[in-house]
Amino acid sequence: MGLGGSGTGEAGHSGGRPVIVHLLHGGGGGLEAVVRILADQLGAGFEHHLLFAHAGNWRLEGPDGGTVPLRFGWWNGPDRVVRRLGAAFVHVHHLPQGLPGLERLRVPYGVTVHDFHPVCPRNHLVPPAEVYCGAPEDVALCRRCLAAKPRLRVDPVRWRARHRELLESARFVAVPSRYAGEVLARHWPELRCIHVPHPYHPAGAPDEAPAQPDGQGLYPVAVVGALGREKGGEMLERLAARAEARELPVRFVMLGDTHRLGGPQSLFGGHLFVNGSYRREDLPGLLREHGAMLAAFPAIGPETFSLTLSEVWASGLPALVPDFGALAERVRDAGAGWTLADWQDPDAWLDALMERLSDPQALARAGRAARNAAAGPGEADYGALYREALGL
Repeated sequence: MGLGGSGTGEAGHSGGRPVIVHLLHGGGGGLEAVVRILADQLGAGFEHHLLFAHAGNWRLEGPDGGTVPLRFGWWNGPDRVVRRLGAAFVHVHHLPQGLPGLERLRVPYGVTVHDFHPVCPRNHLVPPAEVYCGAPEDVALCRRCLAAKPRLRVDPVRWRARHRELLESARFVAVPSRYAGEVLARHWPELRCIHVPHPYHPAGAPDEAPAQPDGQGLYPVAVVGALGREKGGEMLERLAARAEARELPVRFVMLGDTHRLGGPQSLFGGHLFVNGSYRREDLPGLLREHGAMLAAFPAIGPETFSLTLSEVWASGLPALVPDFGALAERVRDAGAGWTLADWQDPDAWLDALMERLSDPQALARAGRAARNAAAGPGEADYGALYREALGL
């Protein structure tokens, strides 16, 4: 694949399809999965190119899957790609360094908010050595947080002013949950945000058979995805340690790696098994293999959506989640699990888990709700937003 485009004729179109450039970071994870699902779902009407931001350079992937590294600077990478491809629209999923040069684009752009980067450079609203800050409006609190180690030499007022300019110039600002829109509204009440839940494709059929304790008499609880500290890596270790100390019949199955633990390995007297990384299409089989009865999300920071929650629901597992952010919002809306108010207390987590695991009827009801759960209705879909922005 080169940068000569793909046979564009009329500006911004290829074979009658408008060319869309998606701008995202190169870190993989749920964000990349969401963009790929979106491009697949809308591939018939639009030609999608993925432009990945890496440290100091870019990487472009075309609709055929071919990739090419680009040595464009931060300030002109998107602009040069847009011109060479004859793109009609840019869909921004990541705003690295405030994305210098975005204003120079000669085509319209829209923004999807995947994290809290526009309002806080810590992204996940978790101060160092603490938990979810609550997204305060008090600038003095934000300045104290940014001064803590690891220090970020950023003024929150200027940071937000810069991102407000970028968001206000967008044709749309999409948020995948109502909660994400509420956080933005605390700082920019006049900003119009459109609720558009992330689409997802189930990777396999759900398991209709109810799971049972494993051969050691332990109830398997799945914890899925790559867990940094803010997503619950340290909390998971505390849960396993307390389960061992209390001799509870619960076994956490970590499908993925944490920021400190990789797999496969068994820890805390068998109360934690770390599987290590996995392929998305293998998740349903791994959940069946380990006999998972429900999924736990021991996060200490808020999600804007959580594609992982969609994936465990698609496998028929209900979820126990902390009582904040998009996780709690989605669980309440779908009835496919439970929220935990005292989410900072490991013993409260364990008590809640044992209560649910020992109630087969409640698990079965929540499992049925999980199998039937969808992303939920939003205010629009991306196909309609693209067509509106392009006047189609």
